[in-house]
Amino acid sequence: MPFTGISKHEDGAVMTRRRYMRKAICLLAGPAVAAMIPISTRAEDRQGKDDEETFTVDVALNGATLIVNHVDPTQPPQVPFPGDTLVIKGTIYRGGTLPSGITNNDPNASGGIGKITCRALILVQPTDFTTPAASFVTELYTFSNDTETIIADGPGANLYATVLRAVLGGTGHFESVTGEIIEKNIGLNSTGFCNLRITFKLKQSGSERHG
Repeated sequence: MPFTGISKHEDGAVMTRRRYMRKAICLLAGPAVAAMIPISTRAEDRQGKDDEETFTVDVALNGATLIVNHVDPTQPPQVPFPGDTLVIKGTIYRGGTLPSGITNNDPNASGGIGKITCRALILVQPTDFTTPAASFVTELYTFSNDTETIIADGPGANLYATVLRAVLGGTGHFESVTGEIIEKNIGLNSTGFCNLRITFKLKQSGSERHG
């Protein structure tokens, strides 16, 4: 069930677990990258060699979309534990759009250039914010329309950590791409979930590019 917030009637222990839950969700994705290149799905707007392209986007994950599937049904709702799986969605913005730190930006705010859907397998306890690879995550990035997508897979960063993930491929302009993404948690948004900065480093595995 989606996270619905903390009731004033909840005791201190439950409130503490909910705070841990908000931080633990940031295991999902996590890139302090100097260059902030606006994304476009047009090949001529991209930077790089003939067979390479690099661009950066920001992502705001929306806590209202969170679903936690517990291995142990007796665990507290919406608090992820090792072995649990998660699904959460969010909005993609041009790189450099979102602020860093604890902020009030709305993941549903206008100006988005796409959507993200994440599914994650949790590997650590919700109170562990030090293990670098805290989850294993698959992400689906959808740009402009449903025909422009990228799929990435790999370890999920713990709180404020930076991770590398493999790009498995995509559709539309991104058909047959490979490469990696650099992903970092840059803070929290108004729903208590992650703001992310993600840099894509892509190569075209085929002989032709899509324009």
